[in-house]
Formats: sequence, structure tokens, C-alpha cells
Amino acid sequence: MQAGHGFQPKDFCHRDKGQENMRFISKASEKEMSLLAAQMLAAVLKEKQRPVFAMPTGGTPVGTYKALVKLYQEQNLDFSKGIFFNVDEYEGLGRENPQGYYYFLHEHLYQYVNVAPKHTFAPDGKAGDLEQEAAEYEAKIDSFGGLDVAFLGIGRNGHIGFNEPADFFRYASSSVTLSEDTLRANARFFSDQKAVPRRAISMGAGTIMRAKSIILIAGSDKKDVIKRLKSCKDINPQFPASVLWLHPDATIISAEK
Repeated sequence: MQAGHGFQPKDFCHRDKGQENMRFISKASEKEMSLLAAQMLAAVLKEKQRPVFAMPTGGTPVGTYKALVKLYQEQNLDFSKGIFFNVDEYEGLGRENPQGYYYFLHEHLYQYVNVAPKHTFAPDGKAGDLEQEAAEYEAKIDSFGGLDVAFLGIGRNGHIGFNEPADFFRYASSSVTLSEDTLRANARFFSDQKAVPRRAISMGAGTIMRAKSIILIAGSDKKDVIKRLKSCKDINPQFPASVLWLHPDATIISAEK
């Protein structure tokens, strides 16, 4: 991957027949999907001295966060040594905003476990210069040696984080404009679609691809996009999740119902 604002994989790019690094795991239910993801994240927390995670928001990961809280309560899973970065954050929303993504993680995970607040990070959506804020956020991730695990969801259009279909893959965290598909999908968290912020700061596809491992979960409502990902032959930024085929350690966990 080349430095700069964006990158295109070599040959932009047809996936080689033997390039089968991505693992697809199908679970019978979203509860089982969530539990497996939680167990995989917990294993990294136990094994590494100072693990660094990218953490998603939205409806899909809520079950995983509940399972992680249960592991903390019942098995004393230690979150204190973990470093946690939001995958993204809306423009104009700060940490205390109930519709913001840092607030989401606090409400569903951080407040229930022994995470160190100084080790939880999110872009400042209220920053005056979003590109500068994104650059500083990327630098903060780099200061911890990059991500050990990028934990992700996926959009119906194949977006990962807020990396929407585009002409190139973003190399690093940046400010982004959300697609109409994403605005519609996220309207359920707001009073209506017009209330959804149209811009955000997101980790870039490059940020995610530099993680040592990737865990992506997809509920039963995402069967079509997972089918498309599983069968896709071309790495194309118009289908952002396709880039994950180039990662050496990516696991896709989906639910049948």
C-alpha cells in the first residue's frame, strides 16, 4: 500500500484463485455469532500485553458487547490493559452526545468493565478541522503500534467503518461523506433521516488493513452482502469490504437467523 490520501491494490485487482486467507464462519443465530466474536476478542485480551482494538458501533455488535460484559463478570476478563479506538465518529457529535459513537461504546461496554478511560479513544466530531483531527487520530493509533484487532460490522453496500463505495481505498483515517444508503440505514438511531450527520471521521481501509487481524460480524439481515463478499473476485473500492480478501488474517462471522 502506498502512502498518501488513497491507495489501489496491485493490479486493481483480481483476486488470485489460491488467495483464500479469509475465513467464513456461519452460526445458527446472532447470539452464537456474538458469543464467538466475544470469545475471539477475549482471547486477544488474555494473550497480549497491551492489545489495541478498533471497536464498531451500530446494532450488530451489541450482542458481542453483552457477551464481553458477561465474560468480565463471570470469568474476570481483564480489560484494563486494552487500548480501544472507535472505528468512526459523526461530525458535530462529542463524547457526551447520546447519538455519538463514543457514547455508544460507553453505554454498551466501557461502563460495565474495568477498561481504563485514558485508554479509550474516539475522533472528536466537534473539531473545527476534521481532516486535521483525522490525521491526529491516525497518529494516535500509530503511537500504540497500530491495531492488533480491527473488529468490524459491514453495511449493505459493503462499507466497513464509514469507508463508503468510492474510486479508491483510503489509506488512513479521514473525514468522509456518508452515502444515502448509510444515511437511510442509520436513520433509526435518530428522529429521522435528515437528522443523521452527513459527514464523519472514519478509520481508513488502510488503517484497518494494517491491523494484525480482522474480525467482522454480520447479522442475518446482511446475508446478501456476505454472499457478495464470499463470491467476489475483484478487489474494488466500489465494494469496500472486498479489500479484506488481501488481509492475511480475516475472519467473517455471520448469522443464519
